Amino acid sequence: MFEVAKSNSGETIAIIVKKDFMKEGVNFVSQEDFPLQLGISSYNKGDRIRAHFHPRREVKIDTIQEMVHVESGRLEVDLYDLNGVKIKTVGLSTGDTILFVNGGHGFRMHENVKLIEVKQGPYFGKNSDKKLLE
Repeated sequence: MFEVAKSNSGETIAIIVKKDFMKEGVNFVSQEDFPLQLGISSYNKGDRIRAHFHPRREVKIDTIQEMVHVESGRLEVDLYDLNGVKIKTVGLSTGDTILFVNGGHGFRMHENVKLIEVKQGPYFGKNSDKKLLE
């Protein structure tokens, strides 16, 4: 299962993919025009993805999106719209994934947690790349 969290104005804030999401084939849950694409693929034994590479191309990105996968543990994520208004709180646990599309987010750990994060770089540090909401 996956859920799209939206702001009060209908803007996508995050896409939450629970570990039990299962659908045959390649399934992109992000929109085609997002600068960061999130796909969940399911293959059968013996299937094959042909060797390939992705040619370089120039792309202009005006928003930073971030994908976080919970490798282990349990936490809550607070989601905020672009005005800093809290939209909702989402519980995540081992195997869950979230794509932050717009707005802000904060984390509260309920156990020891290991996260894997992916976002556009380069990262210029907290003072340049983060605007604190609280």
